[in-house]
Amino acid sequence: MSSSKLTEINQVLNDWVKLLLPKREDIEIRQRAMLARDSNNPKKVKSDAVFIGWQETSLGDAFPLFNITVKNHPLYQSTVSDQTLRDQNLKIPQTPLSLRTVKIFNAEK
Repeated sequence: MSSSKLTEINQVLNDWVKLLLPKREDIEIRQRAMLARDSNNPKKVKSDAVFIGWQETSLGDAFPLFNITVKNHPLYQSTVSDQTLRDQNLKIPQTPLSLRTVKIFNAEK
């Protein structure tokens, strides 16, 4: 298969991906709405940590980070991953979607 044919197929694929996936702005709007809804919800279950952001790895993946809020816990105010929260038997708060959830394949790189 020729290089130009592969480039054409790649462009069609990327165009379809752009049509099918939510736009970054839409994701950010949904995240803000979700955070506002949760902060105004008195029935929300209290977690043992607060979400503070996403940490990107050298491979381009991302994982959530949390600060522990249980005052009598040995890791109080420590920044930890969700795995550490599970290992410590702590309640994990609701976590917004990462903005880096999808990578578009680019055959030209």
